[in-house]
Amino acid sequence: MISLDHWIPDELHIMLRIFDRLWSLVLSELKDVDQFDNVCRNEIVKEMNRIGVRFQFWKENGSNTWNYTSLMGNDKLKVLKDFNLGQILPPLRAKKIRELWDRFNLIYSNLKLKDYDPHQFQFEAEDWLELFLTPDRVIPNSNRIEKGLYSPSAITPYIHVLVYHISEFMEIHKQWGVKAFSCAPVEKKNHQQVTYFFRQSFKGRGSKHKSVIKEILEYESRSLFYLFDDVVTSTPKPKKLNIF
Repeated sequence: MISLDHWIPDELHIMLRIFDRLWSLVLSELKDVDQFDNVCRNEIVKEMNRIGVRFQFWKENGSNTWNYTSLMGNDKLKVLKDFNLGQILPPLRAKKIRELWDRFNLIYSNLKLKDYDPHQFQFEAEDWLELFLTPDRVIPNSNRIEKGLYSPSAITPYIHVLVYHISEFMEIHKQWGVKAFSCAPVEKKNHQQVTYFFRQSFKGRGSKHKSVIKEILEYESRSLFYLFDDVVTSTPKPKKLNIF
């Protein structure tokens, strides 16, 4: 058992998992009001294309459930910052959820700063949670109800950690900052190797059935050789002369 003073939450997964929750809540809302139709899905795909994110919906054979593209970290940040919720939600609703997203993005940015005040961070995180839990309210002098945001049941363990524990770790590790313990480099390495496996390796079915691990190691060894020995990896295109 690792002592509790020898571990720290990963800032990258704080962002990834809370974004996943925010995005799934928007899709669930569209389904609840019967707006998750072909028109809505096409609008989502168009908006994703506008902000430079590759995204699509599809159904598996024999299933009525819609699946959608699993986004990488940088794409999730693009959606968090730039996705126009007004394309799929009523204006007032889109404005309210956009405020929630923007404030989470600001909190996440502050989380990565080495010298950010932990007490200020705690205040901002709790304030964000209060916004997240905005209840429905009756509009004065009318019988109409203004829909709030989300209920306590929508809170996830990562949201709990963000609001109630991250400031503690910021205080404990203020010498380095929480970002110094990020798993982002490991995730990037994993992504590179998965990409190489699917795009460039023979997946173990090449000449003499060389193992995929050996293929990847040889590829990385070649890459390091060219990198550290400053070897030119491309040659200039030959010049063409036109003789009249």
